[in-house]
Amino acid sequence: MQTLQDAGRIALAKSLAAMPCHIAWGRGDGVWQVAPANPTDRTALRDEIGRRTVVDVGYARPGTLADHDIELPGPIYYKTSAEPTPYLVLRTTFAFADAEGETVRECGVFFGTVAKPGVPAGKRYLTPDEIDNPGTVYCLENRPPVLRSGTTKATEEIVIPL
Repeated sequence: MQTLQDAGRIALAKSLAAMPCHIAWGRGDGVWQVAPANPTDRTALRDEIGRRTVVDVGYARPGTLADHDIELPGPIYYKTSAEPTPYLVLRTTFAFADAEGETVRECGVFFGTVAKPGVPAGKRYLTPDEIDNPGTVYCLENRPPVLRSGTTKATEEIVIPL
């Protein structure tokens, strides 16, 4: 059996980095008070609220408690890298009004989203009725419920190890 090499993983990271990317939020199942296990067979969020264009794409390497730029739950640490690596970093900030009043229970990364004709070019937040092709879900996370307020922005920072 062939073994994927770091050079191949870097090539995958570079290919994904060149594609249109969105981070989407969903309502999940309204009865969730505790997030269920993350599925592996989904092609969409259960009940999407909307998605925002990823505006910062970069690379990282594993970091440490003493030397990191990115901290993820766990805690898991990464250090940003100017050179391509097998770790793709995606960042976007949801605006004050994005999903205002909604309870967010799921988050997913989509590559290749296409907006419907008539949606203004460059619009960064899309609701499901503005999407012609959702693209491909790359990863998905079920989360404990969070009520979105119109008084805060929310930054999503996701590292995809390839």
